[in-house]
Amino acid sequence: MKKLIALFAASLLSVAAMAGDNKAEPMKSTSATFESLDKNADQQLSKTEASADKALAGAFVALDTNGDGYVSKTEFAARAKSDTKSTEPRS
Repeated sequence: MKKLIALFAASLLSVAAMAGDNKAEPMKSTSATFESLDKNADQQLSKTEASADKALAGAFVALDTNGDGYVSKTEFAARAKSDTKSTEPRS
């Protein structure tokens, strides 16, 4: 019974540790995501490339702030930065 309780406690601690570890570096993950979506490496995402990510595809028009039909790395990063600010805890 003691081993069962110890196992249960260890499981709870590991779950709690994983739940609290969600503070990834936004710009690094944003860059990696942009690079992985930019299949032809032209530093901009077409609607076709963006369609690989549901959230990005749904927000494509809003992200394309200059209206050229592509989401540039700058436009993509600006959105990621504003998303990060909106999810930061207020002091």
